[in-house]
Amino acid sequence: MTEFLQKLNDGDLIALVVLFLSLFLYEPISKAIFGKNISSQMMLWRKAWATQMLWRHERITDVSLVRGLIHNVSFFATTTVFVISGLVALLGTSQSITEKINSFSYLNGTTEEAVVLKITSLLFIMVIAFFEFAWSMSLHANSLLMLGSAPEPSEKDSKATSLVVNKLSEMSVLASYHFQYGVRAYYFGISSLAWIIHHYVFYAIFLFVIIVILRREFFSRAFYIASMEDIKWSSSE
Repeated sequence: MTEFLQKLNDGDLIALVVLFLSLFLYEPISKAIFGKNISSQMMLWRKAWATQMLWRHERITDVSLVRGLIHNVSFFATTTVFVISGLVALLGTSQSITEKINSFSYLNGTTEEAVVLKITSLLFIMVIAFFEFAWSMSLHANSLLMLGSAPEPSEKDSKATSLVVNKLSEMSVLASYHFQYGVRAYYFGISSLAWIIHHYVFYAIFLFVIIVILRREFFSRAFYIASMEDIKWSSSE
């Protein structure tokens, strides 16, 4: 292990630390600095959906909505499996990749150990993304079961109904949180892919990715549309 680390330069080791610290600490740090992100703002809309659902005798629309969310997450989970398979196969070509990178005179030479580390790091990120998508699918399935347990419209004013609304919306938000975490892993994976070329390229792409994520989660038009908390939801007839 010591011999393996000795063949890595300081720039690659710093890039490794930056990559994984950012992946795990982005959420708490960004929320501590900027407050609620777009996923947090969507809690209002999910609770409104759960409340409006209580007025409907036939809840086919609501079931279709949750199934659509499950389908979206399932697509990403399946795609991630293919990405993981491709990266495992890519590990077998690490020597060829090393030779190709070293053939460019304007890049500093690299070692096969460094290439293996970079591909393995990307593989690990994709594994994390898969687990997040798989868990999100499970939570959406739980939401579907909770939807089926919702009382009839005639009982909409009961205490049990209020609990169902709160728990259903919270379960849906939790499922969305893990889905967003998986998508964010893809964003970081893009910067990790650039790392294979050179750690300086990684730093440039990584900074760009962070700016894109921050803008979309805290400063995009979608964020301001989702933050309309002054909406008063009218009762159904």
